Amino acid sequence: MITVYLNRRIGDDERRELLFGGDFFLYSDIGGADALADHAKDLIGQAFDGLDPERAQYEMDVDEFIRRVEPLKREFTNGQRTKELCRQFATDLGVDPELTYFDIPRLRVIPADQFLTAGVSYNYKAHRDMWYGHPQQLVNYWTPVFPVVGDNVMSMYTDYFDKPVKNGSNQYDYDEWVSKHRTAAAGEKTTDTRPHPLPLEDFESHGEIRIAGQAGDVFMFSSNHLHASAPNTSDVTRFSYDLRTINLDDVRRGRGPRNVDSGATGTTLGDFLRVSDLAPLDADEFSDALSGS
Repeated sequence: MITVYLNRRIGDDERRELLFGGDFFLYSDIGGADALADHAKDLIGQAFDGLDPERAQYEMDVDEFIRRVEPLKREFTNGQRTKELCRQFATDLGVDPELTYFDIPRLRVIPADQFLTAGVSYNYKAHRDMWYGHPQQLVNYWTPVFPVVGDNVMSMYTDYFDKPVKNGSNQYDYDEWVSKHRTAAAGEKTTDTRPHPLPLEDFESHGEIRIAGQAGDVFMFSSNHLHASAPNTSDVTRFSYDLRTINLDDVRRGRGPRNVDSGATGTTLGDFLRVSDLAPLDADEFSDALSGS
């Protein structure tokens, strides 16, 4: 059974325990989340220069769309303003700022009608974030920048939270991805040839759900959930951002959901920044804990 908690104000330790069991949390009116969505809107407005960004895809070809989106995503992810707003986001949700680290957020830009499904607008196939080298203790926060509907959000396959799926994660190494493939997104226009860890078997989910919220609403879940980009049939481009956090005590003590099927090597932990002061995390410190998780 999966429980969905709406605007439930509880301690972060208790909340993470419920998340690690597969439950969901939904929050509205979180100041930091709204501010980060507003920041994304400002950058999106600059990138599309007077056009309606949700419908701009109909005013240009794919090459022009990529030319605008690639620097937009890079600035959102790496800009100092984004990092400061992530600190506010996390503290507004009540995490411990000394023990909690966040991975710099990603802006997702998913056009409608198969206009672009690769590269900068890659439509993620069914996956767990652990297949991409994330730790089991990861918590995911997904937030729309503009209101979304069921036709342009994520598919969550809730009945596969603790059920394995044969996949290619044992061929995925995060360090190799960073050095060879991460920056190649802008060159992928029709088929994404980068080595994403994909399912290697067909699966049928009887527990698919889609969460559609307003701009700034936060959908919070354990990244052990199997999820995918739903095909965008909404007639508008979907803009959203995702943020991920870990609590160091969880990593040190091996807390978190059971690893049911991930064989990825390498770790994203070196990308994480401490909420209190943006200090980077030393991933080498946790190599023993990760190997035992």
